[in-house]
Amino acid sequence: MRNSFRVCCVCLLLTAVCFLITTPSVAQPDSVLVSGRIDHLTARLYRESPQVLISRNNILQASRELVRPAQLNADGTFRVSVPLLYPQEELYFNYGRISTAFLAAPGSITITLDADSLFTAAVPFRFRGANAQVNQQYARYKAFEAGYTNKPDTKKLSRQVTGMSDSRAYSVLFDAYSAPFRAFAAQEKPFPLLTQWITANNRYNAVAFLYDKAAFEGSTVALEDSLRPRREPLLTAARAAATNRFSDYVVQQASSPVSGRNNGLSVRALATLLEQYGRNLSASDRDRLQEYKTKNSAKASDLRFFDTLLRRNADTLTRLVNYEALLQRGRQDFDSTSMEYVAAYWLAQALPGLTLNYADLLYNYVQPKLNNPQLVASLNELYQLQINDSTRIRTAIRKLTKAGSTAQSLEISPGVFVSQSTGSDGFTLLNQVLNANRGKVIYVLMTSPTTDAGRQAAIDAQRLRNQYRARDFALVYVPMPNTEKTLWPEISTRYNLSGDHVLATEGQFSDIIEQLRPEEEISATVINRTGKIIKRNAPLPDASEELQKILDKSF
Repeated sequence: MRNSFRVCCVCLLLTAVCFLITTPSVAQPDSVLVSGRIDHLTARLYRESPQVLISRNNILQASRELVRPAQLNADGTFRVSVPLLYPQEELYFNYGRISTAFLAAPGSITITLDADSLFTAAVPFRFRGANAQVNQQYARYKAFEAGYTNKPDTKKLSRQVTGMSDSRAYSVLFDAYSAPFRAFAAQEKPFPLLTQWITANNRYNAVAFLYDKAAFEGSTVALEDSLRPRREPLLTAARAAATNRFSDYVVQQASSPVSGRNNGLSVRALATLLEQYGRNLSASDRDRLQEYKTKNSAKASDLRFFDTLLRRNADTLTRLVNYEALLQRGRQDFDSTSMEYVAAYWLAQALPGLTLNYADLLYNYVQPKLNNPQLVASLNELYQLQINDSTRIRTAIRKLTKAGSTAQSLEISPGVFVSQSTGSDGFTLLNQVLNANRGKVIYVLMTSPTTDAGRQAAIDAQRLRNQYRARDFALVYVPMPNTEKTLWPEISTRYNLSGDHVLATEGQFSDIIEQLRPEEEISATVINRTGKIIKRNAPLPDASEELQKILDKSF
């Protein structure tokens, strides 16, 4: 048989696995002290915005800004320390409706504003400290860019680069994104660091455009060195976005089997995983696995042996096998630097939809394989955020576990009430919760715990509880069933999703679908005070104005 053993694995949904390993040590990051003052701060402004927000990027999650709030003192001063994982990082200052980006380095930065000219001055910020001149000039550039008339037009650029080679398209895109800065530089000589900063952003914007275009068209990108993620000292939002797009592209390409190639996992890699994570392995099993590792080959008759060991710990091993197979296929087309980033990115994207036990397992599996210190620190930062409330979450799960298979409005965390019953049908399970809230307008949200959109819809729905009185309004969550029974209870505890939560089995969920008749995976239903459904497939929480009209009419 060929020196690779094709392993066909279906991506199983995760199950809770107790697997705790000591977290590898990670070097402590540098930091920048951001302080400043809002002169002439009025009582009205303070009431409207009592905090200054300083946010930064993580290169593995471009869509997420990591925010550090700084409370304003009575004299308008503020002070906050922000960690830095890269030598230079693009940070963001936000106060009310006023915001600006600035480039931070280890040390201190002071930002001063005058409340009397916040909304009238083109550049209301004054910088001192690290990169002060560059940040002041950047603020002037952004004011210039705001009035620049020949900004890049996405639709026009898309038509313009159609049919071009990737290298030619990249040049056209980079030139278009660079036009405002060239015009600014003709009026004011930019500092070298500002040129490096803006040029890097323009390059990454062009790269992101190409990967977005390829994803939309289902095409490929002829990668060159200029298009690959670079080892450079600046971390900006544009860089994070471009490298995320790049990783999505690599995952998409590596996930599609190619005829004539080995699309599975090598025998040596599979045997190593089974040896490390297999359960109830006998001495004979270990000897055979060691032999497979040495030879890196197997016979067709060995399939049953591998399959038997996989089944003993199917959920864990399937996820790890899929991960390693993805990386193995990716290495056939992409260099080691690119694939190291993809290896970290894959876990960073998976973390929000993992239980604590699986987050522990996968982090401790992936992290030791990374060599780039910034990637190690970036992944560790996201992992620490994921497990930040682990004590509170594990307490909630213990309460739910103690209740057994039946729970009626069990409060596992403040405001989080869970109902489940394996002995009843879905109609009965849901109606028990709805009847308990009779006399209120009920918003039922069916959502998915495994998707970003599903989790965000659940978080957004919490605004409704703040908008309406508890005696008049009830929020009911119906998450899609998952083989990881603790996934939704963990999510609802982590994000403080106050309301009733109906934990249904697959069969019960089918009954609930029959009753509510949703048209999409994420769907909402509005029920009036008498228990009558008045709106199926109601607006989701992010359509706040449209939803409010329907809810207000229901009272």
